[in-house]
Amino acid sequence: MKICNIDQNLKMSKKHNNIHTSIWGYPILAFFLFSFILISCEDTPPPPKDLSKLDWILGYWKIDEGEDFETWTKINDQYYFGRNFRVYSPGDTAVQETIDLVIRDNEILYIPTVKTSKGDHQVPFNLTSNSGKYFIFENPENDFPKKISYTKFNNNTARARIEAGKRKVDFQFVRIK
Repeated sequence: MKICNIDQNLKMSKKHNNIHTSIWGYPILAFFLFSFILISCEDTPPPPKDLSKLDWILGYWKIDEGEDFETWTKINDQYYFGRNFRVYSPGDTAVQETIDLVIRDNEILYIPTVKTSKGDHQVPFNLTSNSGKYFIFENPENDFPKKISYTKFNNNTARARIEAGKRKVDFQFVRIK
C-alpha cells in the first residue's frame, strides 16, 4: 500500500510540475527569444547607402532664364561633384559654389562650398528624403537655408529649392546636356 501511495505522490508531483512549467515556461521562453531578436537587430549594420537614385541630376543644367548653370559629374559610386557658375561673357565665368554629394559614415551628405570674403565656407546637409523623382537635404542648425531639395519633373526639367521657415527660393533647371 505504501508503494501505491508513493506512486500516486509521484504522479501528483509530475502533474504539479507540468502545470508549473506551462505557467512559467512560455513567458521565460518568450523573454529569451525577444532578447535574442533585439540583440541580433542591434548588431546588424544598416544597408549601405547608394547614390544611384540621384543619378538623374548628373549632366549640365541651365538655371532659370539667366546665365547661371549647374553641372553634376559622377566621380565614383561614393562621390558626385557639382558646380554652380555664372557666364558673364564668353571666356568670363565665375564659379559661385561647388557641391560635394558624398557618402560618409553610411550617410549621404550634400556639402556646398561657397566663396566668401573670409575664404571658402562649407555647410553639410544630411539626406532626409529620397525617391526616384526628388531628394531633400536638411541642416536645422544652419540659418539659411535649412533645407535644400531637388525635384525632377521630367528628364529635361527640374527644380532646386532652398528654404527655411516661410522663406523659399526656387531655381528652375533645364537640361542642356
